[in-house]
Amino acid sequence: MTSTQLHTDLDKTLRVALMAHYGNEIVAANLATNALLRFEIDAASLNNLGFTPFTLWDLETSQANLLADPGRPELIEINSANPVGQLRKKRQIAAICDQSRAPENLPLLGFNGPSISYSQVSGNSPSITIVELSKRQAIRKNSYGEVTISFPWGPIIASLPLGNEKENYLFDRIDRPLNSQKEIAEILGFIPKYLVVVLAKPHAGYCKKVAAGLLPEKLTRKAEKVVAQRSLEPSAALKDSSGHRPIKAEHGQSVFDPETTE
Repeated sequence: MTSTQLHTDLDKTLRVALMAHYGNEIVAANLATNALLRFEIDAASLNNLGFTPFTLWDLETSQANLLADPGRPELIEINSANPVGQLRKKRQIAAICDQSRAPENLPLLGFNGPSISYSQVSGNSPSITIVELSKRQAIRKNSYGEVTISFPWGPIIASLPLGNEKENYLFDRIDRPLNSQKEIAEILGFIPKYLVVVLAKPHAGYCKKVAAGLLPEKLTRKAEKVVAQRSLEPSAALKDSSGHRPIKAEHGQSVFDPETTE
């Protein structure tokens, strides 16, 4: 079930757990309700604050009237953001992701195909959902040169472009498809358990489905440090020229942290 929270329901101060970022947008969960929301933030602020999955931020929301966007009904406006901690436990992460998990017997975000005409969105359906990934997942480039993630979805194999710039950068440097959880984890620093899927802003009259971020089922302190390093210094990821060896960081340590498995 996907949970949608409109900006009119929010208090002035809000504690959220970060889920993903796409372009100048952040997707987060309101810890008071576990409902998903999204807000815009300038690149300079994001660089200064940093981004690690499930970082806790206190937001000061704006009380100004925000122009409603039917393609993004969860959109809120904020005045400031302040990092206050980190969510790590599997149980807490599962509670957030399970509440907004997409039903596998229905199309992602309620429609078939990779995009929808902006004229057809009403604002009554969520523009964010969570996919729980199985071990059958792959990351590769499509015929357009986009880095995509593919995974089983009901009777089909769904394939979505990666919108997260940091993830896109890391995977774009790999010259071969990644066809297993372990291969993907060697790049990310954790085994991906959840995927945040969003409806992007309209372009040429259409809104695309985009994979905005990959998430772990839990985050060890060791993995958190590696993920934070990748977020701030993406150039630390080296290209795998052999097609078989694990990707190594510049200091020689594998990005994959086996402590993230259970």
